[in-house]
Amino acid sequence: MGIGNCYLYAARAVRGFGDGFAAIILPAYLSALGFSSFEIGIVATAALLGSALLTLLIGMIAPSYGLRPLLLICAGLMVVTGMGLAGLHYFVFVLLVAFIGTINPTIGI
Repeated sequence: MGIGNCYLYAARAVRGFGDGFAAIILPAYLSALGFSSFEIGIVATAALLGSALLTLLIGMIAPSYGLRPLLLICAGLMVVTGMGLAGLHYFVFVLLVAFIGTINPTIGI
């Protein structure tokens, strides 16, 4: 196994940990903001739907662009999503950021 594979597996492990942590921390954070269980479920659903649509979109445009620029754009979107969720406290705005952003409240494959 080459050094490149080690980096790949390490990155995969960190991503898996981050996704799993998001599945725990997102509902707890939204609950601390005062959202109801129903609202938390709606935000989680919007995040899943948004992630699915973004995955489809990236899959469709990936052949036209290099993978590196798309990866960097998605990484930037993750940063903006985190800042948006941390800075916004109104349900509609949180819902919009969860749908457009790249926070996925489940462990990814």
